[in-house]
Amino acid sequence: MKKIILMLMLLSFLFGCGSRKVSLVHYISTLEHIKILPPTPEERKAIDSLKSVALTALEKCQKENGNCIDDIEKFGPTGATFKGGVNNFRKILFENFKIHSNTKKGENRICITIGKQNTIEKVDFLSYTDDASRKEIERLFQLKELNNWYSAKVNRYTVKQEFEISIFIEEKR
Repeated sequence: MKKIILMLMLLSFLFGCGSRKVSLVHYISTLEHIKILPPTPEERKAIDSLKSVALTALEKCQKENGNCIDDIEKFGPTGATFKGGVNNFRKILFENFKIHSNTKKGENRICITIGKQNTIEKVDFLSYTDDASRKEIERLFQLKELNNWYSAKVNRYTVKQEFEISIFIEEKR
């Protein structure tokens, strides 16, 4: 009887040591390496045409000594924006990301392209810790809540923009 109790205690001790679960947490970086992608040659012609029309109208108005509004600076590049702000985008990412039991610690770095139709056009993985994290990030970027963007513009002409963001997974402290 003592041997059975001793054996059960030993087995429970060994089982307890082997099944310790590491508690993981995650956090989201800020947007990095934000860049507006250069327009295609056809887009460049359309942009130059829009700017030329605006400059011509301003010069004509100034020659006539009219009450002119110089809004040429509004033709400069404006970056893509998330409806509700970038912090809201990061908040949605953070709240919807699920850490799976077989997830590994590390950095998952992705490059996101915002297209011309106010949507996420492409998500490229620059690095990821494991397949579970990659699948979770792919699931995450299929959420409708994350597809609320206003496209970047150059001279009021919509263009593509890309940025990088990281999802870090670490042990809970």
